[in-house]
Order: sequence, then C-alpha cells, then structure tokens
Amino acid sequence: MKLCPDCGTRKPASDFGRNRSLADGLSFYCLACNRERNSAWYRRSRAALGKQVRDLSWVPEGFRWCPNCRQAVAHEQFVRSSATRSGFGGRCKACHRRQDNAAYFRRRYGLTREDVQQMRDAQRDLCAICGDPSPGHLDHDHATGSVRQLLCQRCNHALGLFRDEPRFLRAAADYVERHWARQAAGEGSAGSRPGTPGRPGSPPVGSAGRPSASRRTGRNSTNSRRSAAGEADA
Repeated sequence: MKLCPDCGTRKPASDFGRNRSLADGLSFYCLACNRERNSAWYRRSRAALGKQVRDLSWVPEGFRWCPNCRQAVAHEQFVRSSATRSGFGGRCKACHRRQDNAAYFRRRYGLTREDVQQMRDAQRDLCAICGDPSPGHLDHDHATGSVRQLLCQRCNHALGLFRDEPRFLRAAADYVERHWARQAAGEGSAGSRPGTPGRPGSPPVGSAGRPSASRRTGRNSTNSRRSAAGEADA
C-alpha cells in the first residue's frame, strides 16, 4: 500500500504508475490523481496560448465524444483503430460512413453532399420515374458516366436489368398494356386493369415466386444484378 499525497488515500501499488527514479519504483501520485493533474496542466498551458479546451468530464463511462456530430457516443458505435493508445478512431461509425460516402461521391461523380441534396430538393425527394418518396440511388449513364437523377431501388435496378435500352423499356410497356387489354376484353370490362395489387406499393401479382430456368441463384447472381444496376447509394 502507498499513500497518495494528492488525495490523501492509501492505495495498492497497482493504482500507481511506474517511476524508477523513486525508491519504491512507483510514481509519486496515484493514477487517478496523476490524470487530473496532467489534465489541469494541459488546460492551463492551452489557455496561456489563447486556446480553448473542451470539457469532457461529463461524458459517462463507456462513451466517447465524437467531434463530428458533437455528442457522446457509446464505445460499440465508435470506429476502432489499432494505431491509437485508446484503440478508438477519431469519429463515430455514423460520421465515418457519412464522410466515406461523401468522399465516394466526390471521387466517382465529382459531386459534394450538398450537390446531391440540391438534386433531392429539386425532385421534391421523389423518385424521378415512379414518384416513390426518399429515393436512395444516384443514377448515371453507364456509357458516359454522366449523372442523371435520383431513383428508388426498384427503378434503378429495372434500368440496369433492361440494359439502359429505351426500346426494351418501350417493348416491355407495350407488352404489359397488350395483356391488360386482352384480359379486360376477356372479362368484359374494357379499359379496366385486371390483377391490380391490393396493397399499395406491392409488386404486380405474379411478379414474384415464379421459378425461372435461366435465373441464376446465390451470391454470384446477386453480384451480377448489382453490377448490372451499378448505381451508388445516395
């Protein structure tokens, strides 16, 4: 046991740092008091230089301050880094994702997050094709790389699956309308649309659950569809 002259408490040797210059090989102050003294010295020295030091004494145990979003974030939501003594990076995971996403837009399309937000505002936060709210994909011309507009996931994937070819899209629209007309004629109600889904936003009846002999399954199929669509999340 050793007495810490700062807090006046006798503590075990494990509560003291190492100092070979002293006879017992332990630091003069306990670790807790030493941290407080070092913090106070740092604040005084920074204040002497006209700098302001943020007071983080209120941050609870198990949390860290994120300078990007300026709030206390739980350790499990913080970026890890083996290069720092604490084992944590400089920002939380959410801020890290946002900054990486912004860097991707600048690198791939030459757009800032503000540019993308302006596009979203101009579209009133609606998909440029079907009008679904909060479109999450930034569409671009695969031949030229030119940025087009924001699309929802279904419209974005549909363009990729139709190979960005207008004649295929028009042929698909003609195909659906032709079969609507045939079904309406068979039911005796001209101009009506048979098979309308009962739930808004659901895919048309018969578009899911039918096996296809040419459809590939598994991971390679998913990757090929994503590469066909090839769009970035916005």
